[in-house]
Amino acid sequence: MCPRSIMLEKDLKPALEGKTIACADWQRYYTGKYSWHGDEVPELEELAGGKIIFAGASCILTDNGMLLIFAYMDGCVRYYEKGETIDLPVLKKSVTHGYHATIKLDDGATLGFNLYSWATFYKVFKIDTAEIDTRFACKSKRYPFIPKSPIEVTDPEDFTLERFREWLSDRPNVNIIENCATAKGAFRIDNPVMNYILRISKIHPLTKTRTLTEAEVFAIYDNTTKLVGEYRTGVRISEHIDIYGRQVVAHNDVLWMNTSVLSAPCPVCGAPIAAVPAAGTKMYYCPVCQVRKTQGRPHVAAPKLMSAPIL
Repeated sequence: MCPRSIMLEKDLKPALEGKTIACADWQRYYTGKYSWHGDEVPELEELAGGKIIFAGASCILTDNGMLLIFAYMDGCVRYYEKGETIDLPVLKKSVTHGYHATIKLDDGATLGFNLYSWATFYKVFKIDTAEIDTRFACKSKRYPFIPKSPIEVTDPEDFTLERFREWLSDRPNVNIIENCATAKGAFRIDNPVMNYILRISKIHPLTKTRTLTEAEVFAIYDNTTKLVGEYRTGVRISEHIDIYGRQVVAHNDVLWMNTSVLSAPCPVCGAPIAAVPAAGTKMYYCPVCQVRKTQGRPHVAAPKLMSAPIL
């Protein structure tokens, strides 16, 4: 999920691409009630001998036609240099399984995974690499199991205003937050970041898509494009744990609109940040800056204006 996936991919590509996989291993360290995983990973041994020709934030493709798909929690992917002790954490959860997976490379380095929740995933597929353009591997229609979103927001050629308009026009009765983020949305963007984009676009998260003006659609598109571009170029850095296990401090990061900001003053107008149920969770917004179109302007006391933070 953006923006942390952008940070992870920047580390994984130079660390992995061009190297050959010596062997791969998988083990379960904890048994819980629910899990996406089974007792083994079919085709895992087939990764051995393959040269990595594409490494993304959630997939690895080798020249012998093996594709590894993985999903992870923040900090659960570690890269160990040659001679470094491999120390994968053991995190026990009450209802989920816990797994360790490692990929050893021909230069002695190891890529480790700690998979311990519903959000994690690890699977290997045998494919025909001639059918995949490795520049845009996640766009393959033939292999829909590759993690992707309907619109690749990090790809300027795919995320165009025209495509965004088409996506919204096909779903006129859906709330805008669900049309953009969440499991059914167009983008793989963290909900708190998408909430922030809607805030600076001055659009309530439960606004029905059909009620949006052309200017509002463009505002969402433009703000999303700028924000993702700034993360890609390093103007902004999201707080995250990199593949070396280091805690990366946020730089020029956005205001993550999640439970941590509930009731806090809006950085623009000072009104308390509120929450509203959506898509099985809660979305956060400013009731003054983001007025729902089906309602009148809320009757709240005029807050004291505050200067906007440096973002």
